[in-house]
Formats: sequence, C-alpha cells, structure tokens
Amino acid sequence: MAATRSGVRVFTIASSAPFLPTLIRALIDGTLVPGFPASDDPLALTAATLYLPTRRACRLARDLFVDAVGRNAALLPRIRPIGDIDEDELAFADAASGVLAEAALDLPPALAPLERRLLLVRLVLQWAASVELHGAGGAPLVAHSPAAALRLADDLARLIDDMTTRQVAWDRLDRIVPDRFDAYWQLSLKFLKIACEAWPAILEERGAIEAAARRDRLIAAEAARLAAATEEPVIAAGSTGSIPATAKLLTTIARLPHGAVVLPGLDTDLDDVAWDMIGGHAPGSETPGPPAFGHPQFAMQALLQSLGVDRTMVTALAPHAPHGRERLLSEAMRPAAATERWRERLDAGAIDAALVDLAVIEAANADEEALAIAIALRETLEHEHKTAALATPDRALARRVIAALARWDVAVDDSSGDALGDTPVGRFARLIAEAALD
Repeated sequence: MAATRSGVRVFTIASSAPFLPTLIRALIDGTLVPGFPASDDPLALTAATLYLPTRRACRLARDLFVDAVGRNAALLPRIRPIGDIDEDELAFADAASGVLAEAALDLPPALAPLERRLLLVRLVLQWAASVELHGAGGAPLVAHSPAAALRLADDLARLIDDMTTRQVAWDRLDRIVPDRFDAYWQLSLKFLKIACEAWPAILEERGAIEAAARRDRLIAAEAARLAAATEEPVIAAGSTGSIPATAKLLTTIARLPHGAVVLPGLDTDLDDVAWDMIGGHAPGSETPGPPAFGHPQFAMQALLQSLGVDRTMVTALAPHAPHGRERLLSEAMRPAAATERWRERLDAGAIDAALVDLAVIEAANADEEALAIAIALRETLEHEHKTAALATPDRALARRVIAALARWDVAVDDSSGDALGDTPVGRFARLIAEAALD
C-alpha cells in the first residue's frame, strides 16, 4: 500500500521496468489514485494533471496513452513538464485570487539569454581591466580579450544559476577565502562578487530577475494553486526533487487528497544503515558524517525525509527484473563507510547473474570506441522487435557515433540535439559578438 499513514501517496517504478508504460497503466487501472478514473468514460482522464520531468517525456507519454486506452483517439490528462508552469493558468484559474493572482501577474521578466550573456561579458571586461589585475610591470594577470571574457561570463552565469537554484545565499562567499590565503585567492573572490554585487544592480535597473528565480517563483505559485484545487487528481512522476523548489512542489502534490508522487528507481535493496549514511546521519552515531551528495539516491532520500515517509511505505508499481542488476548497482554505489558489508551481501552467484549478457569493449582510441558502439546499434536493426539506445554525457562521442551510423544510412533520434554554439549559425553569431566587443 502507498504511504497513506503520513497522509501522502508515494510510489516507485524499478529501474529495470519501462517507466512511462508502467506509470500510464497504473493511472488507468486506478492504482495511483483510488477511484480514478471512475468509469470507462472517454472524458474521465481529462480531470487529471500529470507532471513529467521533460518536454520529451510529455510527448512520449501522449503517444503511449493512446496505445494504452486501446482507441484510435482519446482525451488525455493535462501533461506538463514539471518546471514549465503555465502563467496564464495561474492568473486566470478560479483559485487564482489575491496573493496567488498577484504572484502570477506581477512577476518580473527574465533577461533574454543573449542580453544576459553580453552584460556579464561587459562586467568581466571591466574587472579584468582594473588596476589590481595587473602586475608590477603593467602586464595583465588574466587574459583580457573578448573570447576569454565570453568564457568567464559563461562560467559566472552557470554559478549564478546554480546558487539561485540551490537557494544558497551569496554572503557565504565571504567565508570561503580567509585573509591568510594568498592574495590571488582574494582576486578570485572579487571576480565572484560580480555575481552578488554588480549583477543584482543591473537586474534591478532593468526590472528583471534571474530566469532560475522566476522559474522557482512560478513553481511555488503552482504549488499554491494545486493546494487550493483539491478535487482533481494530480500526479508527479519521474522527478527526484533535486531542486529545492521542485521538492516543495512534489511535497504539495504528495499531500493532496487525490495526489501521488512516483519516484524513478528508488533503492529498496540497500540496508537501513547505509541508506541513512547517504544523508549524513547514520543511526547510533553522535557525530553525523558528511552527506553523500553525489549518490544517485541522495535527492530522493531527502524528499522522503521531508515527507516523513520511510522506504517501507513506498509502493512499487513494478517488480525488479529477475537479472538482479539493481541490487548489484545498489551495492556498487554503497557509501564508502559501509562497504565492509560487501562480504556478506555480495556473492559470486549474484554477481554472475547480474552480468549475464553484458559485454565490455576496451577501445584503443575514441574512433574505435565510436565505431564499436555504432556496430552494436546497427546490429539491432537485424531483429524486427528490438530497439537500442546510447546513453552518454559525452557529446563528442555521440556525434562520432551518429557520423558512423550515417555512413550506413541509419537515422538516429538524438534527444540532446546540438548546442546553438556548435551549429554554423551559432558560430557565426559568436564571431559577430566578439567583433562587436573589440
């Protein structure tokens, strides 16, 4: 049973199960929200709202819904990306009155990405041209060119976005570089203070706010709207709540009378001691250890804690696959302080069973690596009902694989696409921007 003892409904889908088909099946058969849908009425599903992590997941869900209902056409739930809030709905919904309407209508705009980037470049160039950034002979201590300023501005923009998203106060910068450190570190700190002193002044002058801050405010307004509209089913699926604003939205949805949160691949195999270590609070320890921020379960553990939900209260919508790879991955990701339990939890039989049908290729170079992957993907076409996917954070590798497949006329659906700066138009725009700064 889902976590109803704390007034919340939380589910999970195993990593080895198809996420969207399992989710849609659970919604249609009434597992997610008891009593919904109440009938086979084609209009029944339209009362629900389904939040998914990305626009791509939303598009795929629409196609899968049509297959799941078994009709040529169907009226579907409202399916939205969890971070893309409809401002018009906030402003004109029945519940949008008073503070909520004001939050939607009076929200300042965000700067356009190009305008923001060029303004940051100007601030970086001013910082680089200051007297303290030159040595005794007048030689600059940092590269003073438009290209270098663009790179520094992009790094600074990423820092601003991360600090805003994580809701970290800028005054914490004052404590990261003590006075006893070398003067070079103080210069770096002054560079970072562009983001907390000069940049806010520019935003105030233009009556704008950061795009990340605007998104967070919209998510907060959406949570308030959902809390007021308690009659309709609302499901959030696939998000781990790694962003504080998103975690608050998930908490609101989980506590709605007809709400449900579906977590992706919650680790139910890890023992309780190691699970608590992920959050930095091992049971029985007077001095908590450092949280395992890089652990893939860290965000979900924090979300469950905020909900007051134990893992045993989370309902699995699909069982683990029999190969046991989830358990092996769980042990591989075990916090370092608890790895002594490998001796009792891992045996040769379990490892061998989890590694069946897995292969490792040691490539001599990047081209050989891409060609090996392309051949493996190409072989899938020999089987009518098989599919294959390449999951990699390395865009250079992905491009090499796509180029290799193109030689065999194999079309690829590249979900990441190309960054604008890597396209001919983007490179041309960058040249124009650099010329304008000279």
